[in-house]
Amino acid sequence: MTPTTLFLEDMAGMGVILGPEERERVLARCVERQVPARGAIFDSTRVADSWAFVMSGYAASYYFHQDGRTTLTRFFEPGHVAGNVTSVWSRDYGSDELIAISDVVCIEISHDFLLGEFMSGQMLGVYLRFKVIETLRYDKDLLVCQALNAPEARFDFLLERHPKIFDVALKKDVAAFLGVTPQAYSRFLRRRSGIRDAAMAGSSGTGLAT
Repeated sequence: MTPTTLFLEDMAGMGVILGPEERERVLARCVERQVPARGAIFDSTRVADSWAFVMSGYAASYYFHQDGRTTLTRFFEPGHVAGNVTSVWSRDYGSDELIAISDVVCIEISHDFLLGEFMSGQMLGVYLRFKVIETLRYDKDLLVCQALNAPEARFDFLLERHPKIFDVALKKDVAAFLGVTPQAYSRFLRRRSGIRDAAMAGSSGTGLAT
């Protein structure tokens, strides 16, 4: 299935069907892009001027601190809209980068075209407004998760919202999202596994002392 077909199917899943003329006009502005794992979808060396609709694969947004630290702020999966918001709006270089953590296929569309469609477009405008609401809901849940500032809360967020991420992301990527080192993440997993095993043993009656 081609990226543009997936793009149209994502719209159809929201009840948005482009008419023949609008479909031709929109698809003419779509650029299909393939990014290999660890490649940059958007980087800090150029001013962002487009948005990417992830059709397959996973990506992550990395924020680079002035002291040299790097923070992984969120993951993107198929169906998500990705971009460097600060850069595209300020027309300046951004301080974060969007990196593919697996092979990614996306549809890239220019910011100016999408902004016009969002404000006064036909069915594509409806789709974009749906996507904004969807993104705001996601970002609210992510903000609550990050505000708790606890690896457990962030891990549970990934389990609920990105269960497949553990199969495709490097251990250091997940650790960066949790806000811990890879070594601490390994200890965290062992502790979680121990708690789960103890709970299962207790529920079956085999974990009780006599």
